[in-house]
Amino acid sequence: MVSLRTAALFAILAFSIADMPSSAQSVEPRIVEITAHRFAFEPAAIEATVGERLQLVVRSEDGVHGFEIKKLKIKKEVPRGGEPVTIDFTATTEGMFPILCSEYCGKGHNDMTGTLIVRSVASANP
Repeated sequence: MVSLRTAALFAILAFSIADMPSSAQSVEPRIVEITAHRFAFEPAAIEATVGERLQLVVRSEDGVHGFEIKKLKIKKEVPRGGEPVTIDFTATTEGMFPILCSEYCGKGHNDMTGTLIVRSVASANP
């Protein structure tokens, strides 16, 4: 026979466990604000760790630009006028990934690049 006190403790424990986030639940993504303008992305380098969720919010300060990371199959048009474009993804592979402007934006278009740097958790936390 279970005492009333023991039953109450089990109930409290069950509610506490239900409120705890499980390891299967993902944490909120880290938001990275990016500005595109002739002929650069700011910031030009984005650092992340393997398994990290990112939300890139890309805005143009002038004309139409593109934001592309070919190896990750990310490609979005960034409209003029500052309207944000949101790109959600999880960094799953370690490496350096070039970021390109995928919409021709003038003579310096080919110089409009950046880099996504994804490090392993071990190398990110020495």
